[in-house]
Amino acid sequence: MSRLADRLSAARRRRFIGRTTEQALFQSALLADEFPFFLLYVYGPGGVGKTSLLYQFNQFAEQVGVNVVSLDARNLEPTADSFLTGLNLALGNSPAISPTESLAQSNQRMVLFLDTYELLAPLDNWLRETFLPQLPDHVLTVIASRNAPAPGWRFDPGWQPYFRSLHLHNLAATEG
Repeated sequence: MSRLADRLSAARRRRFIGRTTEQALFQSALLADEFPFFLLYVYGPGGVGKTSLLYQFNQFAEQVGVNVVSLDARNLEPTADSFLTGLNLALGNSPAISPTESLAQSNQRMVLFLDTYELLAPLDNWLRETFLPQLPDHVLTVIASRNAPAPGWRFDPGWQPYFRSLHLHNLAATEG
């Protein structure tokens, strides 16, 4: 039995164009024996297609059997407690369970998508220095933001080998 959600997903996939390099990077990371990086930071101006690209990433992850958890910062307050509560809800955990412990107990690969990240700017240091380092190495985090990554992501010698950024520009005329 076909569901409306299946038809909507198929229509979105058919209408998506371009971004082959970005999709190839994400797909190769998911298909590698070990993640070659643990944070993929996608950024660009509003309307350039960040959310649409995250949707394509999400579809590919599900297609290859990787668990997906998505958070949109429009639904969160920029506090650690709100973030952790939102993540717990997305994971289907009770409030008493720590989301990092829950993720550590699972051995299954997972992608954590954080969209509209610019709204979480007050949490940037906490996410970089406290939260993300606690995640197990079977979790790949993908951030989408209008803003370029803060210098701490790019210049921290610890993060440098595990961080990739993709600056999205407008599609080429042939793609549009």
